[in-house]
Amino acid sequence: MIRSRRVVWPALVGVLLLGGVAGEPDLMGESVMCSSISMGGTVSLSCDDPEFEAEMKANALTPEEAKSIGCPPVQWGDEAKLTPDMLRDPSFATAEPTYTPRTPDPAIAARVNQAWDRIERWLGAHASATLRRLKFGADPQSLAGWESNHGRRLPDDLYVSYLRHDGADGNLGAGFQLPPAYGLLGLFEIDYINWGNCQDLVMEGDLDAADPEDGRWNGSFLAVGSDGSGRELFVEPRTGRVGEAGAQEQVEYDGPMGWPSHLAMLEALTGALERGEALRDWHPVVTTGCELRWAEEPTPLRQGCAGGPRPSPTPTPTVEPTPEKPTAGELRAVGCLPGRRTPGRTTRVRMPGPRVTAEVNAVWRRIERWLARKAPVTYKSLRPPARPLDIARSEAAMRLRFPDDLRASLLRHDGAGSWGFGPAPFYELMSAEHIHSEWKMLCDIGPDGYWWDGHLIPFAYANDGGNLFVDTRTGKTGEFFNEEGLTLEGDVVWPSYLALLKATTRSLETGRPIRGWRPKIVKGALQWESTRG
Repeated sequence: MIRSRRVVWPALVGVLLLGGVAGEPDLMGESVMCSSISMGGTVSLSCDDPEFEAEMKANALTPEEAKSIGCPPVQWGDEAKLTPDMLRDPSFATAEPTYTPRTPDPAIAARVNQAWDRIERWLGAHASATLRRLKFGADPQSLAGWESNHGRRLPDDLYVSYLRHDGADGNLGAGFQLPPAYGLLGLFEIDYINWGNCQDLVMEGDLDAADPEDGRWNGSFLAVGSDGSGRELFVEPRTGRVGEAGAQEQVEYDGPMGWPSHLAMLEALTGALERGEALRDWHPVVTTGCELRWAEEPTPLRQGCAGGPRPSPTPTPTVEPTPEKPTAGELRAVGCLPGRRTPGRTTRVRMPGPRVTAEVNAVWRRIERWLARKAPVTYKSLRPPARPLDIARSEAAMRLRFPDDLRASLLRHDGAGSWGFGPAPFYELMSAEHIHSEWKMLCDIGPDGYWWDGHLIPFAYANDGGNLFVDTRTGKTGEFFNEEGLTLEGDVVWPSYLALLKATTRSLETGRPIRGWRPKIVKGALQWESTRG
């Protein structure tokens, strides 16, 4: 089953399930396992079915054709070998190379920085959560290295913009969105987006699809925004124009988000924010979590969302000191050093109150009924009830008291199996044992109250290293992601675990989105698809 989730950067070795060449009839009638290795400017690909591999090879672009459209060529099976392109890859370098940053056009730099000054000022006054999700600028060495390794220069306005902000937090830069829902991408996400789109072009073998004016994508494009669902905002480097590209769609330069340059887009964005006017077809709005979003209809700006930017990073020392282990007092302060149990003391089993139990069970009956009818595969993922003693042991080990609604839910279903039922968009409910093991792992890594805090109880797990949690101090939910730490504001916050469960149930029964995610059934399994795009 394929589920929507935070994007993980492609590893050196990837595994592809290919049932046929894109744009052609299915060649096999069943899945074939193929492995790909990306090194330098080349991709090596081999499949476990020689006939299928031969069909793909015959259909794909040749290495020369791939390079002509700015895409990595594909080597097949035994053809794969080290090439000069691979040896130029930084991962093969014996010493860390140094690069000389260049100086972009001062007039362009001044205008880009002025635009970002005004955007940041507006966000600080009206949407401080989004301001804090803007990343710090790219290292000039990284920019110079990217240009050197790719053998081409970024347009000056884009170069300066990366020096100001290297994208935004969240999945594909979703923490700062350009209209209508393009997340702001960072420098190295250019290669991530290009790698996937180029693979499609090369495997399809259609040179016309790579025409930068009338095709679907070209390897020279610089992706600056993505909606996470296959649509990208890009800069065409020859002219500096901003265009839009979507899966199986012709690129657009005169569409809703077509601009003569990246700078023109930034300045138009600035004006729309300051005047409270629409940018093309979308008006700036502020969510309850103080985040900037875009809507077709204007709404009054929310009050109480002023705030400062994220703290400035501390300078990187020349010699990294050995990190000190947190003291017992520090661990206890963040809830990760439970007091010692008294020898011989029995584990206390608590049961939720009858009113909460009845309310939780009523919600679960609706979920079970819907899953059994609509998503039988997901229905089968629901685990049997947890034993009260198992819940009590997890509580004792964590020295935390589970909220009654979470306790009652575990007594109905002790979580769900792998890729099983859970809240939108990509979570699966955890068992009582998994809750404790996840909590202990995060506490062992090193909590600080910002990245993780021991007063939190994880209850839903994502396979990319995140979880949803309930804060025992407030009862509210939040989100943890290993690359970002804790999110305590925005769409992931609910008044309680039960409130989230009820909202999920309503979304299933009505088909209406739950904070931007709509239920969808694929081969009997529940998935969540984004409505922001």
